[in-house]
Amino acid sequence: MKIENFISKYNIQKIKKLEQKDPQFLALKESWRKIQNKDENLFLYLTLQCALVSYQIAWTWELRRQEFGDKIQKDQKTLQELRQKKQDNSVWRYDFLTNSKYNKRIYNIKTNRIKKFNKILQKNIIFLNFWNKLEELNNLISKVMNTKKDSKTNVFAVKMFWYAHEIISWKKTIYPMNIQIPVDSRIKRIYTNSLDIKNKVSNTEIQNYFQTLSKQYNIPPLHLDSILWLDYWTKFFI
Repeated sequence: MKIENFISKYNIQKIKKLEQKDPQFLALKESWRKIQNKDENLFLYLTLQCALVSYQIAWTWELRRQEFGDKIQKDQKTLQELRQKKQDNSVWRYDFLTNSKYNKRIYNIKTNRIKKFNKILQKNIIFLNFWNKLEELNNLISKVMNTKKDSKTNVFAVKMFWYAHEIISWKKTIYPMNIQIPVDSRIKRIYTNSLDIKNKVSNTEIQNYFQTLSKQYNIPPLHLDSILWLDYWTKFFI
């Protein structure tokens, strides 16, 4: 089925129900459940930190998140103390990466990314305030990480932040229209196979295509991402 025809069957309410069944959403929800003293700001901060190094993992992101939730539960007091003192949690994170079952690849690159992101601690940021300012959050991450705003890990981190915030607050919001879809191998394959494209394509070309669909159906690109990952892929590619 053409992507356009498939998307046309969806509205925001139906997408929101789909997203609440996303294994990534459920893994975050379970991580939050395990935390005894509910520190919302710490949870959002760690969610962003985890998402920014959640690539080239040995298994699914959901298992990685479950592993992360167990680690947070075990070390919550230490993490809270570090954050209150505005101290870098890099040593804790390095220990986690070293002992992770799923996320040991390109360890040095990931630890450097953690160092970059942890500079954010000096800015006295209240992450809870970004629940309706995702574009500002995306800009902040891009600046701190020195990456493009539409880079895959940047946008993925914003999406996981949004999931985490919905879990802790129960506020039902929608993504802004001008944050691009994160282009990974799955989205690229959906695009090329569905449109029968044989030539090499750029991420910008793919993002422009989905931005056009987004405007046509009034569905933000990150919500299109949910449809493609959670429904279209399972029906036509598995």
